[in-house]
Amino acid sequence: MRFLRLTAAQARYNLQAYVRSLRTVLLGLVMPVGLLVILSWVFAHQGEIAAAAGYPMSAIAFYAGGLTAYGLMLGTFTGVMTAVVGAREAGWLKRFRASPMPPGTYLAGQILFNVLISLALVVVMMVTASLVYGLHLRAIALFAMLCYTLLGVFGFTAIALAITRVITTPEMASSVGPFVTITLSFTSGVFLPPDLMPAWLVTFSNYLPLEPLAQSMQSALAATRGTGFQGRSFVVLGVWGVLSFVVALWTFTWQPLRR
Repeated sequence: MRFLRLTAAQARYNLQAYVRSLRTVLLGLVMPVGLLVILSWVFAHQGEIAAAAGYPMSAIAFYAGGLTAYGLMLGTFTGVMTAVVGAREAGWLKRFRASPMPPGTYLAGQILFNVLISLALVVVMMVTASLVYGLHLRAIALFAMLCYTLLGVFGFTAIALAITRVITTPEMASSVGPFVTITLSFTSGVFLPPDLMPAWLVTFSNYLPLEPLAQSMQSALAATRGTGFQGRSFVVLGVWGVLSFVVALWTFTWQPLRR
């Protein structure tokens, strides 16, 4: 109970700091919605988009699913990496480690915070797509989006923790995170339909962490029948998450690297 109480307190502290920063709110919630409005308007004349799922879907389903995945990676991957590296280099992590507080409380609080922010992003994106663009949302599709969100938070958090060992400054983290996310977005069918990209690049992106999440979210929103679940996404992103978690266990450090 003490661990859960401290984790909730850490998550609440992170949430309060988050809402006080206009820059982080705009980057995490408003920007994906803005991109949804712009891209849906630009590609609306195409009618249906040939997505990686193997069947055409509406532009709003394609971009609502893809940009939600993009927002999840941008917020979780970049957010965790920047927060952890910043706390480590400021000497806070080693103080957490030496305090009576259980060592995992800080990281658990970060994960819980990212789950809450990610769920808020999904709600904002789905409400916008439904009320503004008339996207029909099935209950099973919303449940699939919830499961994919939790999977994405786990995978991207683990990847971020795994590479904090080679990220030496908060400035480096805040640059690497968006750069990696935007690069993967262009190769993973988030900004551009897969039929506009080379076949080899589409095949390669199938094994990267963002494409399975984006493609599954797009399919869940576009499908008119079925559960909306795709096993490949859980396998690919699950493997990324588990391997990254193992790497993080071996390489994570509580001590500053620049001192």
